[in-house]
Amino acid sequence: MAEDRALLEYYDFMTISVPAGARSNRILPLDDIIGGARKWELWSQLGWLEVKRRYRRTVIGPFWSTISLGVYLSAIGVLGAGLWKQNIAEYVPFLAAGMVVWIMFSNMLTESGTLFVSASNLFKQLRFEYSILVYAAVWRNLIVFMHNLIAYAVVVAILAPQKITFATLLLVPGLALVLVNEIWLTLFLGMFCLRYRDVQQFIMSIIQVLLFVTPIFWPPEALAGSGRLVFINLNPIYHFIELVRRPLLGQAPSELSYAYALVVTVVGLAFTYAVFSRFRRRIAFWG
Repeated sequence: MAEDRALLEYYDFMTISVPAGARSNRILPLDDIIGGARKWELWSQLGWLEVKRRYRRTVIGPFWSTISLGVYLSAIGVLGAGLWKQNIAEYVPFLAAGMVVWIMFSNMLTESGTLFVSASNLFKQLRFEYSILVYAAVWRNLIVFMHNLIAYAVVVAILAPQKITFATLLLVPGLALVLVNEIWLTLFLGMFCLRYRDVQQFIMSIIQVLLFVTPIFWPPEALAGSGRLVFINLNPIYHFIELVRRPLLGQAPSELSYAYALVVTVVGLAFTYAVFSRFRRRIAFWG
């Protein structure tokens, strides 16, 4: 019953807060994206309501995610340090920094598959900026990321406090780039999975593979030759993780990672906008 009340609160907030002008079918794609971003009070509240719904009836709420990550790092950190013959004080912070980014990214991929599907009943009642749902989802996962960051902070405080340097400030632009790419990726996959419902299962399979072929558990220097070219140099997930992981480890990301991320950002935004411009009017019918 508590979850039902939270959902009603979610939908009531949508109905009351979306202005009458936004209920027109004539919203242009660019107006949708920019107008949705301007309604930050709406999507930030929606994201927070969803976090509350997920952890309703719990005592410590989203901090359960922090505790789970802490237990995971304690077990896998010791095991991984032995497997890769790494110093625990070096390996565990490396694993923790990579995992906090990976959890946010993988959660975003998973939720994008159901983003528009779960909100299809809203499409039949209201006309509003679809991007609001995207911004709310990204904001929601950023909140969880901030909670998980506590687990990383504890690891660094215990094992390697010297890793907090001025380079750690580069976390801000790196995280901003990651979030921008989450926005266009969530919008694109949300539309694609709404049109083709079985794609979500394919995304789940890809996520499982990416976790192991991307250097999150294993150090990048462990791979050489053509394998390094494929799974590291040409792996966009690796470069986006590096934009956040390296600052958390007190290092500056490489110029290659920044260049790769910027190219992917520009191409992804342009491609998604083109797709959104063409198919935006069909979203309500696909739902």
